[in-house]
Parts: sequence; structure tokens; C-alpha cells
Amino acid sequence: MTELFHFPENSPSKNWIEQASLGHIPHAQLIVSKNGGLAWPAVQRYVQILICAQGGCGRCDACTQHRNLAHPDVHYFFPVIASASAGGGSDVFLPEFRNFMKFNKFPVVRNWIDALDASQKVVQISVKEAKRMGNILSLTAHSGGYKVLVIWLPERMHESAANKLLKTLEEPEDKTVILLLSHDEEAVLGTIRSRCQTLYLPPLGRGNVERWLIDERRMDANQAKVLSSLSAGEPGIALDFLENRERLIPLAEHFVEWLRLAFKKDLAGLQLWVDQVAAWNREQQRDFLIFSGEVLSQLERKRHHALRGFALDWFPEITFNADGFAKLMDHQKVLLMHQTLDDAHKDIGRNVNARLVFFDASLLLMKAF
Repeated sequence: MTELFHFPENSPSKNWIEQASLGHIPHAQLIVSKNGGLAWPAVQRYVQILICAQGGCGRCDACTQHRNLAHPDVHYFFPVIASASAGGGSDVFLPEFRNFMKFNKFPVVRNWIDALDASQKVVQISVKEAKRMGNILSLTAHSGGYKVLVIWLPERMHESAANKLLKTLEEPEDKTVILLLSHDEEAVLGTIRSRCQTLYLPPLGRGNVERWLIDERRMDANQAKVLSSLSAGEPGIALDFLENRERLIPLAEHFVEWLRLAFKKDLAGLQLWVDQVAAWNREQQRDFLIFSGEVLSQLERKRHHALRGFALDWFPEITFNADGFAKLMDHQKVLLMHQTLDDAHKDIGRNVNARLVFFDASLLLMKAF
């Protein structure tokens, strides 16, 4: 794991962590943040307090084991390739997970999927994993303290696994803590949500991300301004743009082309565009819709001269008349466009036919113009 992240004063993350140090520890908690947000470092600090006899000193054997994701009383569950999970789940992929988290303090889901080489495969938490959770919690803790389950992405649990976990939540063992880290609360089984205390971690904020990039990552101020603008206030997204720029160029290119075609009401061109985007995998399509929503918001702020660093400045090779399109972005248009993108994102998550989703979204985008 990388160096400790210092949360801003009076942030929900910091206040929640302090509650653990006071002994206020619910049995099951759902921690919700955006992809690339604060959930992972917050949970790591929270768990450190639980398993350290000195309240998270950072120096003892328990803290050292935890820093390496190797404490015997802390168990990690996360989605893996569905076909591989038949032969084992998170326990089999734990070395890869440890290595991934070592270099990803604010993990982005797509990057974990890439680490598994699973962009075209089903990635989930299997029912076998849910059974293993119950077995682990029934055992005595090695240290005599808390047993902790950390479940990253419960929204990717197989339905049977989610129902099995539900039984574990309904009949808690003594001194057990279950922490579910979600980036899509609505996709988590409702009965699971109802049995958890929920904490919402808001974005770190663009200004804080910009300062963090400059102070901690020693980044050029102009570059930090653009990346923080792209990040939607989530540090992991800013780092993802920094480290994976080449992979993100198609998102920017297709967004620019989408706006142009919709503005010109070029139906034939939009049909070709839809065929291209529909050929991407689901993770790319989700990324595209999130990216598009952020750039649309920036265009509206640009119209009001309230923007620090425009996202597409990160892609100087892409020609785009930002000022011209910004003048078209009145409030009603932007609301319709954002609703269109949100609906498309939900439909892609439900595995609705991608061609239908993007063609319908394209027609609505034309309507907005």
C-alpha cells in the first residue's frame, strides 16, 4: 500500500474514522463513493483502527500486516472472472489484488478488470464466495479481537451470492464487522442495503484534487488544473487520466463527434457512430457516458466563465470549438442531455442492447439541440 492519505478536516471520511476510535462500530456498513473516490483509503484507515491494539499506530505487527493486506483477521472479497471463480474466488486472486491495490490507492473498477484481463468477460462475486464469508465469520479471530470482511463492489455480487450474504447479515456473529464498498448503491440488493448502516463519502473536490496533485504528486500546476477538472473531484479518476491518456483518447474523439453529428442532425452519421460505440465492451461504454457527462457540465460552466481547466485541453490533437458549443449549453439543454446520459448508463448496466441505447440517446441529443 502507498503512503497514508490525509483526509480534509470535517470530512465525512475523517468523522467516520474517528467514530471507530471511540468504539462506535456497527456490525454491517455500506460505504458509498464514486469510482476512484475516497472509499478505499477511508476503509483501510478504519480497519487499521479496529485491528490495532493501540488504535491504529501504524508501527505494530498488526498494522504492518494490514498495510500489506495480510492481517489474518481481515478478509477481502472482490469480483473476479466468473469462469475462474468456479475454481476459487478472491482467495485465489489475492496476490493480484494486493499488487493492484499497492499501486491504486483510489482504485478505478475498469483498471481492476484490465488487471484481470477480463474486459470481455463476466466479473462478479460468486455464491461460493458468499458461503466462504459465512464460514470465515464463524471462526475465532486469531488476535481475539474483531473479524473483518471487506467486500469491494457488492453491486457485482451474483444474485444468489447476495441472498446468501443476506442471511449472514441477519444472524451476525459476535465481534464481526462487514464493510461493503460500493460505487453503485442502487445496484446493491435492497434487502442488503436495508440491513447496513450507510455512509456516503462525497468527492474530495476539484480544488482539493488539484492541490493534492501539486503537493503529493509534484505535478505541474497547469497539468494539475486540467486533470482536476476532468476528475469530477475524485482523485483516482485524475490519476487514471494521467496514466491512461492513450486509452482515453477514443472517448474524447467520440464525444466530440457525437456532439457535432447531433448538432448537424446527421442521422446517417449518427447511425455509423452508434455502430462503432456499440462494438465497445460495457466498461468502455460506461466510461464514455461518465466522461461525456463531465465534459457537458464543463461546457455549461464555460458558458458562464466559471471553469478552471477544460477537459478536452488534455487532448490537443482533437479539434473542437469549445467556445462555440458552450454558447449552446443553456440550462434546459444540459438537463435533458444529463438525463439522457444517466438513463443510458443505467440501461448499459442492465445489459440492454447497446445499439438501441445509444441510438435512442443520439435522437434525444438531437432534440436537445
